[in-house]
Amino acid sequence: MPREKGYVRPLLTNLAVDYSRKIREGLVAPLLFPRIDVGKPSGKYAIFSAEDAYKVPDVTMSGERAKANEFSTGGKEGQFATIPYGLKSFIDAADLEFMDGPFKLWERRKTELIVSKLELAQEKRVAATITALPGRSTSLSDTGTSKTNKWANPGESTGGDPHLAIIDAIEKLFFRPNFMVIPESVYNAIEYHPRLLNKLGEANLVKKVDEANLAKLFRIDRVVIAKGKADFSKRKSDNSVTLSSIWGNSVTLAYTSEEWDAPCAGKTVIVKYLQADNKGYVVRTWEVEDGGVLGGEYVQVAHDVAELVVCPELIYTIKDVL
Repeated sequence: MPREKGYVRPLLTNLAVDYSRKIREGLVAPLLFPRIDVGKPSGKYAIFSAEDAYKVPDVTMSGERAKANEFSTGGKEGQFATIPYGLKSFIDAADLEFMDGPFKLWERRKTELIVSKLELAQEKRVAATITALPGRSTSLSDTGTSKTNKWANPGESTGGDPHLAIIDAIEKLFFRPNFMVIPESVYNAIEYHPRLLNKLGEANLVKKVDEANLAKLFRIDRVVIAKGKADFSKRKSDNSVTLSSIWGNSVTLAYTSEEWDAPCAGKTVIVKYLQADNKGYVVRTWEVEDGGVLGGEYVQVAHDVAELVVCPELIYTIKDVL
């Protein structure tokens, strides 16, 4: 690839891949929509419904030369097309003189910073996709003690009932969910909620709600408190930042799976480019002369991904809980 257009940096690319794994450890999207490598930016994937999982056709074979009814074992086919996402950042030539192991110090720093931004952007896309699914959510409202009321006031006489609300949401999935997402602000409201503590009973010696006893209470494999916050609005003139929870004030239940061709909430497909020989990320650099005192260099980090809903009926969200 010509120098003036930049070229792929294998070591920086591998650094981006490794660093992205660290970032994803604190995020929810990779758990809800596990990543699958694909060889090209478009293709087909299986979409499942409750019928695919539960429908049992007529199995009767009557008569001497009877033929068995045909049964299709897979879901319907959907078409995916990935979208490239990336950012670039300028490094002054004076800063490029410093080395840190096999990398120039500022190349490494810029690469890691951009990777963190790209991962947070994907977290936001997955959250937006899930909470916008038609017919796969309910919204709480008003004060009171029923399952339809908000949880912001956890007193016995004023707060809603998170136990009944979550049980009701679980029944909306045709597989029992194995994953629940609770934003940190929501967890703060239910950490000592009397109705949940009452359901946990005397076995809960600490007298508080946490991920482990929530998982036991609702028979869910994993409960995750989503802590991701960011500001996705345009840059303000005063450079101020308004942080907001990526997962808002909603609780999401889902059935997840690492299997590519099985019913589950969703998957993320990410193109693996041969030029980079990596798990999806591509890092390029190129020199520029019209910046800094001595010129400089641009570092660009990008990946080509699509977040796919595999089975909407295995996702359900309780919105506006606070």
